Amino acid sequence: MTRTLATTVALLLMGAVSSFAPMTSVPALQRIEGRIRPFCSTTKILNSNDDDDDEDNSGMFDETENMEGNWMKKSTSIDFMPSEMQNSKDDSTYMDVGINGKTFGIGGLSRRMHEAMMVVATKQFPSGIPEELGDVYLLYSMDASAKEAVKVAMDSNGYALNLGDDESMQDEGAWGQIESVSFVDSETGDVIKGEDGSTSYESFTDAIAKGGWEPGDGFSFVVREIPSRKKAMDLEALLKALDPDGTLWDEAKDKGMLLPGDDIGSLKELATDCEQRVNSAPREANDEFNVYRGGTSMGYNVIQRSSLLKASRNPDGSENQKTLLHVMDSLANHGCIIVDLTDEDKSPEVAETMSGMWGATGSFFKQIGEGDAASTIPAMGPAEGVGSSHAMVGYASFKDGDNQFLETRISRTDGSLLPKETSSVIGEEGVKSMVDAFNIMSEVGKDIVRIATAASSDEAGAFVTVGSVVSQDEDSPSIAGLSFEEATVSGVMDEDTQPSDDDIARASILASEAATLLTEEIMDDGKPLSESANIEHDEGQVSMSPHRICRYSNEKGSKRKAKPSEIFGAHTDTTFVTIVPAAAVSGLEVYDEDSLQWYRPELNARKHAKSVDPKGEMDAKFPWHSRYLIVMPGELLQITSRNNIPAAVHRVVAAPETPRLSAPVLLRARPGTKMDVERYMGSLDKADSLLLETNDMKMEDIHSSLQ
Repeated sequence: MTRTLATTVALLLMGAVSSFAPMTSVPALQRIEGRIRPFCSTTKILNSNDDDDDEDNSGMFDETENMEGNWMKKSTSIDFMPSEMQNSKDDSTYMDVGINGKTFGIGGLSRRMHEAMMVVATKQFPSGIPEELGDVYLLYSMDASAKEAVKVAMDSNGYALNLGDDESMQDEGAWGQIESVSFVDSETGDVIKGEDGSTSYESFTDAIAKGGWEPGDGFSFVVREIPSRKKAMDLEALLKALDPDGTLWDEAKDKGMLLPGDDIGSLKELATDCEQRVNSAPREANDEFNVYRGGTSMGYNVIQRSSLLKASRNPDGSENQKTLLHVMDSLANHGCIIVDLTDEDKSPEVAETMSGMWGATGSFFKQIGEGDAASTIPAMGPAEGVGSSHAMVGYASFKDGDNQFLETRISRTDGSLLPKETSSVIGEEGVKSMVDAFNIMSEVGKDIVRIATAASSDEAGAFVTVGSVVSQDEDSPSIAGLSFEEATVSGVMDEDTQPSDDDIARASILASEAATLLTEEIMDDGKPLSESANIEHDEGQVSMSPHRICRYSNEKGSKRKAKPSEIFGAHTDTTFVTIVPAAAVSGLEVYDEDSLQWYRPELNARKHAKSVDPKGEMDAKFPWHSRYLIVMPGELLQITSRNNIPAAVHRVVAAPETPRLSAPVLLRARPGTKMDVERYMGSLDKADSLLLETNDMKMEDIHSSLQ
């Protein structure tokens, strides 16, 4: 197997396992219901026998004295060191872990992972998967399943894998030393013999070659010398430590607080959860050299703009699985996704347009600082003729000028930019570049919402109808050959009847087409609603989605402190998505639900830019950062994704010496439109309680409820 294929398979595996999970206030891998159960209730941390440990080890547990075969302890010797790490900075704590296959449901997980790989492999090898790759796919599904179980085990005990940025560290055998592999009955946990009669194998390779392991077979194992790092205690673990008998927990519930593990079942609870996640995020800030830049999972990778297009879906109209997994992993687990608008410089004209927008933004704030341009622009206030207090336009300055904003919107009647006085500062060309950039960003945002909403509907089986038959009246609007009337009853099925593969495939097509309708009819891209749209609406003359240009600085604060600081506080947005063009000066930080720390995606984008254009050959056409958008989920997408994707907690950090310019687009809903769950997200029988509450509500009322 070549390194290229190995890396590809590994990334696909990581994407499959790190895909979306129901939202609570606990780390992502602990939230995956039905895949791997939490480790905390079935583990025992064994004392280390380190010579440097001063504590009394007289009560040290033996590895055989544990809870159902699950245990974790510090490694007592480093006989095994991955060659990939020998020449790198190693700040790891090395751990040994024992995993019981029954406790973690490893058999079922390995089967699902192998099936996901086979879907991809079948498309890659349409004439048949090469025989020599069969064992390779088996090995990767076994190894990756084991690694995911270890991640959860370590996470539940306050540790995380510390594999660095090297993709090779994800490969089989590079992240720990496997031993004592045994097959187990997935129901009883009893050890069973392999095909050769053995009950234990030295490696996964032996378990496959000698024992005949196949995906779905449960297995237990020991892995030693795992590079790891200590994690900060998450909220749920902290509550358990402070409140072992649950007294404080009960009091908090009586006061209406949403606690870790609780389902979010109403708009009120959604607002509460967002507020609690914002308040629990740390406030300290780091500089570029010490801030978190992302890990090695698929969700941190940059995605190409072309991959998000409707034209890139499968030929049958369902969403591309690799793209879907990438989008969901990025949004659900890491709070954002980085999009390369140029497809690695294959379409440079898009970056040139964004560069023009950046030029206009810089020109605006330069003139604001040097002259009386601020008096030319009206102060920020409600846009005339909109009838909504949420639709603001104009200029505002806060914190003694450290924060400056120009809120612009698109006039739906003629596509012009409001406030119209902006052209007197940046000129007509500057205004045109702003409008063009808004259109680029809003189209990217709509595509991401389509994919995320479709994925969540598909996961819920919201469009599955047993024995569905294509039936379309000539004059009736349809989704993939199914009329809207027929689509609304999808998901209702006899308990004794299971859907066929064709039923499930059809449901995936319907989920994508319905999500496309949502993006076209409800999301406000500044354009008039299509005359063919047969929905209730009163969208008004001005878009509800602002394009905000910002200048953040810490100039006043520099006299008091030399460190970077939070200049625009942590918050979530009442949007479907917030699209932030990567800036020349990094500062946007997203709270990463998986790593439980602030993640600065612009630094990840900068790294990608250097790999695409290491010599800076495109710098004459556009600055590097004009290639990239950072897209973050908002509260409205949390609703339409059925709580699979939490609204991103994010903030802006500024260094004293360098101001930061930014130009986000906040994609919101058209005025007067309603949330129609059956039209956009399938059967009400498959809707969660949050969706049911919002069904038939006006979008502006949903917006107001979340403020």
